[in-house]
Parts: sequence; C-alpha cells; structure tokens
Amino acid sequence: MNRFQLIEKLIKENNYTSYVEVGVYRGRLFLPLRCKKKIAVDPVMKINWRGRLVWVIKNIYNLNNRYFELTSDEFFKEKAPILFKEKGVDLFFIDGLHTFEASLKDVLNSLKYLDKNGIIVMHDCVPPHQAAATAAPSFHEAERMEIEGWTGQWCGDVWKTIQYLKIKYPEKLEITVLKEDFGLGIIKTKESFLDVKIDSQLFKKLKDLPYNV
Repeated sequence: MNRFQLIEKLIKENNYTSYVEVGVYRGRLFLPLRCKKKIAVDPVMKINWRGRLVWVIKNIYNLNNRYFELTSDEFFKEKAPILFKEKGVDLFFIDGLHTFEASLKDVLNSLKYLDKNGIIVMHDCVPPHQAAATAAPSFHEAERMEIEGWTGQWCGDVWKTIQYLKIKYPEKLEITVLKEDFGLGIIKTKESFLDVKIDSQLFKKLKDLPYNV
C-alpha cells in the first residue's frame, strides 16, 4: 500500500472532511485526493494557477483548496490558530523536510490541532538502507556527501521521530508503522495535546543514533 492508497482509504473509511499536507511540492498526492477541505503547505510549492485550474476540472474536490507557500513553522505559528480555531483537522500528512528536528516539530504542531478522532500519517519512516537514512539538511546535500551505498533514495533521519514519540508518549499515542512506500507512520491520539514541546534531553539522546536496517 502506497501513501495515496493509505490516505484515500483513511478518508473514505472515517468520512474525513479535512486534510492538511505538509510538503506538497508538485501536488502529486494532494491534487488527486477527494476530500472536502484540503490545505497545502510548502515554502517552494510548484503548483501554479494554471495547474490549480486544471485540477479543479479533473477533481472538483480541489475547488475549495487553500494553498500556503510557507514553511511549516510559519504555517503553524501564523495560520493554524485561525484556521483551526473552531474545529480540529481530521488528517495530517507530514512529508516536509526529511530531518529529525523538522519532522518532529511538524508532528508535535499537528497534534495541537488534530481532531480527537483524527490521524497523522508521516512518510519516510523506514529507509530502505543505511545510505537513505543519512542525516542531512536536504536531498542535494546528502547527495553531495558521496555516501557509500547511495542510490538516490533518501528518507533522512525522519525515522527518529517515530522512536521519540514511542518513548515520550507510550500512553498517549497509538503508533503503527507500515513498511511499504519507504515507511508510513500512522499516529493516533488517546488523549488531547494542548501544549507540546520538544524534550531536549530525549532529542539529544536520539539525534546521533545510528540507523540499522
């Protein structure tokens, strides 16, 4: 099962009406999805006005889309408190910067606005090999490192976020990881999260943890 199939399945089975995708880029996942309210977040979004119009014709669910060309930090700080003031989000998909810190921030910020019956899905949780798990600020920087075993596949150290959440919130979160499609983390809450901050000691402990396939 790939990310599109999983998210489509979750929307249909749970009758979800709101979807937020962090790390949209060209919208290959975002635009085909059928959900009443969709929000796209990416600082370098590659969906121009013509592409948006074409996709409204292809999929009428894109008519109510909202696009925010912002970093996820900016979005959660400036836009989310207003957008989600009255109702939480049913489904978040996290596929932004492939770093431990960025992915962790995105998940923790999403937890603040997640509906009590909502789900967070996170991509790149199971790198296919050690080279793909290389910690770097971006794909191009990882590529320039000339890592042994490099194949062009890169998940970064997003997998550490799953480890962090399992250790920090064993009683508050239900976490499942599917190995398909570079690892799809499925995160559900058992209770609400009002103020979520990074545990600096735990973060430091996991930051240099080596990846073992």
